[in-house]
Amino acid sequence: MLQKQKDSALKQLARTLGISLDGAAIAMSAACILHCLLTPLLVILFPILGSTAFADDAFHGLLLVLIIPTSVIALYIGCRRHGDGSVLALGIAGILVLLAAAVLGVTGLGVVGEKIATGIGGTLLALGHVQNFRRCRARQCEEHVAARTTPVSA
Repeated sequence: MLQKQKDSALKQLARTLGISLDGAAIAMSAACILHCLLTPLLVILFPILGSTAFADDAFHGLLLVLIIPTSVIALYIGCRRHGDGSVLALGIAGILVLLAAAVLGVTGLGVVGEKIATGIGGTLLALGHVQNFRRCRARQCEEHVAARTTPVSA
C-alpha cells in the first residue's frame, strides 16, 4: 500500500515537473525570438544597449545553456508519458537548428540568416513543447477518467 502511494506521488511529481518545464521552455524560446527581433530596434533607439550583455552573442549562449537541458528533460518526460515520438523529434529539430544558428552565427549565416534560423529553431522547439504539453494534458484527463470508472477492489 505504501509503495503504491509512493509510486503515485512520484508519477504526480514527474507529471507536474514535465508540464512546468514545458512552460518554462516555451517562455525561454519566446524570449529568444523576442530578443532576436527586438534587439536591433532597441539598439537603434537606445545605443547604450549595444554595449551591454543584452546585445552580445553571449546572451544567445546563455539562453541555449538554459533552453537545451530544460527542453530535453521536459520532452523526455512527456514522451515517456504519452508515447508520441514525433513530439520529441520536433523539439530535437528545433534544438539542432538553434545550435546551428549559434555555431555558424552571423559569420556563417549573415545577420538576416542567423535571425531567420534562430526564429525557425525557436518556433519548432516551442511547437514541440506545446504539443508535448497538450498530449500530457490529454493523457492526464484519460487517466483521471479511467481512475473514476475503475471499480475499487476490496
